[in-house]
Amino acid sequence: MSKHNWKFVRHNSKGEAIFRKDTNETLEFVEKYLQDNKIDYMVNIPASMLWITNDEAKEYVYYWTTGRWARRQRAYEKHYHSNGIEDFVTRFLNRFAEQNKKERQDAVKKLSQ
Repeated sequence: MSKHNWKFVRHNSKGEAIFRKDTNETLEFVEKYLQDNKIDYMVNIPASMLWITNDEAKEYVYYWTTGRWARRQRAYEKHYHSNGIEDFVTRFLNRFAEQNKKERQDAVKKLSQ
C-alpha cells in the first residue's frame, strides 16, 4: 500500500476541500538536480516556482514545494502533480520529445519528396 501525505489546507470559495502534498525538497536540491542533468531553467523565488525547458524548447512551470506543474501559458486552468523533481523530469518533462521530433522529421521528409 502506498503512502500519500496529502494534508487538508482550507476550503475554497465553493466550499470544496483543498488538499496539499509537499515534496520536502529545497530549491538548492532541485537546482542541483537540474544542473546535474543539464536541464535549462529559471527561478522565480517569490512564487516558489521554476520555469523548466524541455528538449523541444517548451517551457513548463514547476513548483518545487508541492511538485505541481503545468505547460507555461498566460492563464493556468489545470495543474498536474509529481512526487518531486526527479519524478517530474523522468515521467513528464521529455515524455513525448523524441516521438514528436521523429514525427516532425518524417513530415519534412514526406514534404520534400
